[in-house]
Amino acid sequence: LDCDTLTQMLKQSPNKIECACLDHRENVSPEYLALLVSLFKKAEVLNFDPFGRDAAYACLMACLMQGDGPRELVFTGHRDLDSISLHQAGLLFQGIAFSTSVETLILSQEFGFDEPENVGRALAHSLGLNRSLKRVGLCMAALDTNMQGILGSVLLETQVQSLDINNGSEEIDEHYEYNEIPFNILRDILCRKDCSLKHLRLDAVALSPSMNDDDLNTTLKNSSVRGFSLECANLDCSQIMETVSLFQSIETLCLNFNGISDLSPLDPLLIGDNATLKSLVVCSNDIEEADAIDFFRKLPQMKRLRHVLFHDTLFLTGNSHSWKTTAIEAIRRNKSLECVEYKGGSFDEDFVDKTKVALSLNRGGRRALEVESSSVLPANLWPRVLERAANIVYCDYSTIYEEEEELCCEGLKSLPVESTRVDVVFWLLREKMVGQCL
Repeated sequence: LDCDTLTQMLKQSPNKIECACLDHRENVSPEYLALLVSLFKKAEVLNFDPFGRDAAYACLMACLMQGDGPRELVFTGHRDLDSISLHQAGLLFQGIAFSTSVETLILSQEFGFDEPENVGRALAHSLGLNRSLKRVGLCMAALDTNMQGILGSVLLETQVQSLDINNGSEEIDEHYEYNEIPFNILRDILCRKDCSLKHLRLDAVALSPSMNDDDLNTTLKNSSVRGFSLECANLDCSQIMETVSLFQSIETLCLNFNGISDLSPLDPLLIGDNATLKSLVVCSNDIEEADAIDFFRKLPQMKRLRHVLFHDTLFLTGNSHSWKTTAIEAIRRNKSLECVEYKGGSFDEDFVDKTKVALSLNRGGRRALEVESSSVLPANLWPRVLERAANIVYCDYSTIYEEEEELCCEGLKSLPVESTRVDVVFWLLREKMVGQCL
């Protein structure tokens, strides 16, 4: 590796590097350190294994404290590499504490520390001093420490808007040992008036199983969180729903892999004047056909809901498909829903086509045709409605059942799309002119 040549190339280039990935390197020469400094200043995203030497961490700390370091730090690592010493972690966290450039911090499971308990305290102190972080992802398995201090630092002393707490990538089975976060501590921190968190994801992390009626039946509410994800939780359905009830302004909710069978407790978030939910993700749960039919019957009343995902839920794998009739009629009557995904069952083309048309019309702006007592869409705005319908992209339902999409508490990050739909414009005009669309 010609470090000198690479260093000169980086210094002379006016461009930033989108992402730099650094593998573990035991022998660190002065030339390599100079290259690291240039990379630290040029990289927007830094993804790295443990460096192996204190000097490399000192260089990263200096760049972070000067404000010209990377915007995103991703610590990966491997189990067969040496752990980071407490001194090295101190250098790293000191740089993060006083950095004005880093906005994202991701700490993976494979990133090991020699003294995880002390490192956890140092990380909590560092996060409490930082003023630039917007997104934090932490693996409890890597820290092996009480999360109270870290939660307090992240949620109360920073401007972090997205927090992801997980337990690593271990397979979940009956022998899996969950790391716990005390429910009352999480509740008390989230429900403070000065909490600014927007997105919270808890994956394979158990809230304290000692939750009792006094813990759950509380008037405390969070008004800042817009997206919440609770996956693989070691809780029963009632505890899950009580946890969700903490959030009064939630717009995106993901409850995958929780054994949920009844969605009716979510009705306050979906139906009525106080409904807030726009995206609902309930993949790999125990929703049977009767419960699915009950949900679809209420669908026309869910006027804020835009996206629903049912991948690999129980009612899709059964032999009976009587829920389809209810689903088609409900989707036709709902004028806000834009995407309903089913994966893990068999579907005939007629069912897909009938739902596709209604959902595409909704995305095109069919709700603009709703005549309410207070107002009617002015005629001079109709050209804009039709122009938008002709130019936007639509979900491609020909592939949506075969492709796996990345989902998180921030909502639907990406969906298969297809080109513009002229037929949507036609049907909107037809409904406007003759009052009949479907």
